[in-house]
Amino acid sequence: MMSYEAMASKRISRARFEALTFSTQPFVWVFAEVVEWYSDQDENVLGILLLDRHDHDWGYVILGRDERSLFRGIDTKVSMPDVESARKALHLRLSFYVITGEKVFPQGDEHLRKKFELFSRAVREEALNPNFLFLSDSNGYSSAKELIAEIAYSFVDPDGNYIQQFQTNGFDARLWELFLYALFHENDFLIDRRFAAPDYLCVKFDLNIFIEAVTVNPTQGGDSFPVTPETEPDPAKLADYAAIKFGSALFSKLEKKYWELDHVKNHQLVFAIADFHAPQSMLWTHMALAEYLYGMRSRKVITTAGTTVEEVSITEHAYGNKIIPSGFFQQPYSENISAVLFSNSGTISKFHRMGKIAGFGDQSVKMFRTGKRYDHGEGIIEPTDFSFEINEGVKETWSEGVSIFHNPNAKTPLPEESFPLVAHHFIENGRMVSHLPEFFPLVSVTHIFSADHSSPVP
Repeated sequence: MMSYEAMASKRISRARFEALTFSTQPFVWVFAEVVEWYSDQDENVLGILLLDRHDHDWGYVILGRDERSLFRGIDTKVSMPDVESARKALHLRLSFYVITGEKVFPQGDEHLRKKFELFSRAVREEALNPNFLFLSDSNGYSSAKELIAEIAYSFVDPDGNYIQQFQTNGFDARLWELFLYALFHENDFLIDRRFAAPDYLCVKFDLNIFIEAVTVNPTQGGDSFPVTPETEPDPAKLADYAAIKFGSALFSKLEKKYWELDHVKNHQLVFAIADFHAPQSMLWTHMALAEYLYGMRSRKVITTAGTTVEEVSITEHAYGNKIIPSGFFQQPYSENISAVLFSNSGTISKFHRMGKIAGFGDQSVKMFRTGKRYDHGEGIIEPTDFSFEINEGVKETWSEGVSIFHNPNAKTPLPEESFPLVAHHFIENGRMVSHLPEFFPLVSVTHIFSADHSSPVP
């Protein structure tokens, strides 16, 4: 018969625990390995079993929500001889908190910052962004909404206008910032937002990496490259158009000369860019970024021996009456930029999937992901199709689909090991060399099926 102590708690997935605990600091994992994750039945308190990496004994940590809804440590015990005794002790302690009925555990510093409630309406109804309204009110978006709300509890807003912009005209840019926050947390950075610029200081041991979030936004007048399911655009023209869009956004940030700031000098500086200039533009502009950064274009060469890819130098990108030089990393002052981080999946669909996997939202909502991934097979140059249903058995990370393009001329290079889970791209002997994870999606669409919403989301 199961004991009351065991009945008072339940096993939860690692994904669920990590989605609830963005408030935790990363460095504890250096000293201990987390092997099991628990909560009470209502998830008012969480518990983890730890194996000490040095002493090889066992312990637990219990976390409860403070007055800002952040899960923080409230109880711990160490130096237990084996996993069974540690597990029993954890169940007993979780049952104690259930019996007390406590749901909030003040830590005495809540007055320093008020609760960050991203979905509490901050503007009048008519000013709300349609995407925000879908996210806020649609049942099909419930997994993303609940996950975003949870992450936001620990998010620091140094400017004080994040909520207002997220709900209105800055929805995409603010969502990109939140995605980056989750990405940095997953890669075990201590995230510091005390400086007005750049947006993030990411700290890992002796590394201080400054990261500025960049978005490609709609052009005044709403013009965009004419891409529809019925058209077959010229690849070179599309690439040049997209490169100009990326170039405009990156060059505007370059002109700010963040590297001259005292706190940035002699540290890595990274631009983190995403494309939101047109609906679903991230599905067709992503290949142009590497071309623009390195001033190199890949093209297929078909011979009797088979199909290969060669890279040719390009000097400019022209579309309409606009011409810009190619090779961002060759431009004046760009040597101060360590790398450019990019993802075409830092969109609402990522939060849909990660929320679904972590058990948030209406679990009757069905999600399917389709797309193209890199094929590691020898001699294969074309991507491979993939398709699967999103459920709690699927594994996905915030790092999946993220690329870092390293500047070959950087004064302060970015160590590859600082972001161990993402794809890294370099120039070696005049060619681009990529270090890719086993599963690396190039593009994907998430299909959502619910009673009130059924549509693909990039």
